[in-house]
Amino acid sequence: MKKQIPISKRCLMLVLWLACGVAWADEVKLSPRHVSVTGTTIARVQPDTVVWHVSVRRANKELAKASADCDEGVKKVLALRDQLKLKPEDVQTGYLTVQKIFDRDPAGNQTSFRHFLVERYVTLRQRDTSRFDEVLTKLMSGGDVEVSHTLESSAYHQVRAQTRLEAVKAARQKAGAMTEVLGAKLGRVLVIAEPVEVWGGGAFNTISNAAFAAPRQAEPDTAPGTFAPGTVEVKVSIAVTFEIE
Repeated sequence: MKKQIPISKRCLMLVLWLACGVAWADEVKLSPRHVSVTGTTIARVQPDTVVWHVSVRRANKELAKASADCDEGVKKVLALRDQLKLKPEDVQTGYLTVQKIFDRDPAGNQTSFRHFLVERYVTLRQRDTSRFDEVLTKLMSGGDVEVSHTLESSAYHQVRAQTRLEAVKAARQKAGAMTEVLGAKLGRVLVIAEPVEVWGGGAFNTISNAAFAAPRQAEPDTAPGTFAPGTVEVKVSIAVTFEIE
């Protein structure tokens, strides 16, 4: 049985933790002579996996019919697994969404009910980028679907870890150069942090039966066929604050 920590002891631990946090904050405040910089390093890694995102949408005034049609479309996509030579763990069905669609008048006000819209998603991981065109053709032959893809690399996390360290070195070099010009030198590290990244889009290339073209970062010698995967950018920024001696 898991031993429970007494409430009084937990409260004491919380107080000590908060005290340490306040002490650390006060220590930073007591160091007005400091320099804050951000080191950024960019590396590139060759992708070795294409992640396909397949969306199946069906509409009908009867919810049961729309759902059944959508399920049938998903089954057609899943049936391609053997043809595409994908492992069972590389094919996954996603979430289901159901919407009631209404007509609207010229003013934008909701009027009469039009139909139900049922949408389901399937994700497939293709671990051979040279077969991009073959897989795309198979997926698009599965009926009324929308297909998008992203590129991944099995070496991404390893490269990112090294890139992070290079960013720290870049931050120190930047701070050192700035303080040297002013006739000072760097002291101890006060703060070091990796800012939270916000994905800004652009990673997806979307393809549907209505719009078959998609932008691609091309490097002609990387793969046969019309698809050239290019590289995946690994960008890391590290914010560091040094005391100035």
